[in-house]
Amino acid sequence: MKLKSIQYKEYDGQNNEWWLEGCVLNDVNLMVGKNATGKTRTLNIILTLTHFLSGELKPDLDSSSLEVTFEDNGEEIKYLLSYENQKVTQEQLIQDGKTLLQRGTDSKGKIFASELNTEINFQPPSNELAVVTRRDAIQHPFLEKLYHWGKSARHFRFGTPMGQDHLALSDNELNLKNFNQAVAIFKEGKTEYGKAYVQLIREDMKKIGYELEEVTIQAVGGRVYFEVQKVTYGIQIKEKSLDAITSHHHISTGMFRALSLFIQLNYSLLASLPSCIIIDDIGEGLDYSRSSALMNLLISKTKNTQIQLIMSTNDRFVMNAVPLEYWSVIQRFPHKVVIYNYVNSKELFDQFEFTGLSNFDFFSSNYFLKKDYTNS
Repeated sequence: MKLKSIQYKEYDGQNNEWWLEGCVLNDVNLMVGKNATGKTRTLNIILTLTHFLSGELKPDLDSSSLEVTFEDNGEEIKYLLSYENQKVTQEQLIQDGKTLLQRGTDSKGKIFASELNTEINFQPPSNELAVVTRRDAIQHPFLEKLYHWGKSARHFRFGTPMGQDHLALSDNELNLKNFNQAVAIFKEGKTEYGKAYVQLIREDMKKIGYELEEVTIQAVGGRVYFEVQKVTYGIQIKEKSLDAITSHHHISTGMFRALSLFIQLNYSLLASLPSCIIIDDIGEGLDYSRSSALMNLLISKTKNTQIQLIMSTNDRFVMNAVPLEYWSVIQRFPHKVVIYNYVNSKELFDQFEFTGLSNFDFFSSNYFLKKDYTNS
């Protein structure tokens, strides 16, 4: 299942209202925009949706609404949600034109029961989502798709240490949505998938210019937690060009970010976990050749899979490495963000191809503003 579009509003009609419009998504998506235009905020809205549908988060704003569309093997699934003061005021799920779940301001609603082949009444708590509280693989199997999409989504903030500042304990409990758990995930992946897992990581690193002879995990000391001694682990690598082994905290920042991403991405791929991979500030800290190679590799690894890739950047190297067909240019207006992409502005994107300019020029010259959205 893949996310095809999302519209979002908060504080509608108030002085602090904010809208996200025109966010139509493809299999590969690169959000580009100047600083403070809403790139990270847009990704965070999608991330929040994954937390909602997986039951990891309840509505927490005073006033907000969203409308999302998914595509699942040719079927269209629409989900609508509105809430005020942390209470759901509207929730609706429509699959191929058929309403399967609906509730209103009093929290009462109806949901289709598959085995009974009829609608039944229900009334969940007003501060909880019915798509979560009513999960039932027998009576409401259509809710399982939403749950698994949200649960299997992965999120990375590439501009952070990506887990280099976090070691692993001997009995770490994995949280696969926590991108700081690179060491723990590598430890688990090596245990579950052995040499094949490590080889995938080494091959990916080589493709972006880091040739590693070894990637291993090493005990780096012990700590006492609640009077219990526990071993802490870090990652160490052996580069082909160096005689010495490089320990966890001495790996360069850019290299560790890429290594962490491949550790977590390959684990998810082997475990058949991901549906949606969200990466903020992709390529941050890498040079041009490695940024370009990283983007090409990510696109090739996810092409023709069930994985949807949603990334953001304002890095010229990354922009020039990614074809315009994958771009979503974010433009900020006083109370809303509008997205221009190949879906809603195809003619404009095609025209730019004849200018002979670089992809970055499409963004830096404001070429995309030739299509006027200011009155939309």
